[in-house]
Amino acid sequence: MADLQVTPGRVANGPPADAAGPPLGELVKQLAQDSATLVRQEIALAKAELRQNVKSVVRDITMIAVGGVLAAVGGLVLAAFLVILLGSVLNNYWLGALIVGALFVLVGGALAMTNLKKLQKEDVAPTRTLETLKEDKQWVQSEIEQARRELA
Repeated sequence: MADLQVTPGRVANGPPADAAGPPLGELVKQLAQDSATLVRQEIALAKAELRQNVKSVVRDITMIAVGGVLAAVGGLVLAAFLVILLGSVLNNYWLGALIVGALFVLVGGALAMTNLKKLQKEDVAPTRTLETLKEDKQWVQSEIEQARRELA
């Protein structure tokens, strides 16, 4: 069975450089350096993932706002048209305004609730980074266990 030698940045199969292997202090130092590098890389990954997720949420919110403003302007024009139309048909403009107002409140409320639910489902947590952090933790723990076994 070939010995496994771990060096920063790579894993190589083969016999160690010397029969006794590197000193324990060197192994611990190497493990600390590798762990620190790994943590820095994971933090950089988490920042990048959060930036991407926040950009997506901001884009969605912006589009909702733009759509809402356009719909509001169009709604005002249509509301005026419908109030005038119903007022002339019913021969009572206040009743036409009441019917049109209630209709717009119902449709607008349904639209707002639908988009609010969609926004709440948006995940901004860096899930991939959290998974790799768990894997990294397991790797460090296994390296520590292996060092303990070699000491015993």
